[in-house]
Amino acid sequence: MKRIYEAELESKETKCYDRPLYRDVRFESASLGPPTRVSYLFTVRPEHCNKNGVLHGGCATTLIDVLTTSILFGIRRPDFWILPGVSRSLNITFLRPVPVGKEARITCELIHAGRRLAMIRAEIQRTDTGEVCVTGEHDKANIDPRL
Repeated sequence: MKRIYEAELESKETKCYDRPLYRDVRFESASLGPPTRVSYLFTVRPEHCNKNGVLHGGCATTLIDVLTTSILFGIRRPDFWILPGVSRSLNITFLRPVPVGKEARITCELIHAGRRLAMIRAEIQRTDTGEVCVTGEHDKANIDPRL
């Protein structure tokens, strides 16, 4: 999974909406499990914040969307989740703020991956206090045309 993340980071071809966030996210660890998990580190910079100086909810939501999807690259096989799928639902709960300058750990865990659907959970946690600040559940649909 680390190689996949690094290849995406170095890619000159990717020009997606979320591309600027890749330079601010650092791969931390991954495990195929069970459970399958991946974690990243992220330092909140001023451009990630709302006018209150804390991580913007839209930025947190984008991070959870993108990074939960990345876990599917770690389980793919030629006959299983070859494409990252599309979002069916993305539920985010904001518990407490992450102030500018603070480092956060974003942990994603694969709850279920069947032929057509996958469910991934995520947490954004402050590394200095261990407090969980944002949680998310991402429900993905497989779009492989061979299904």
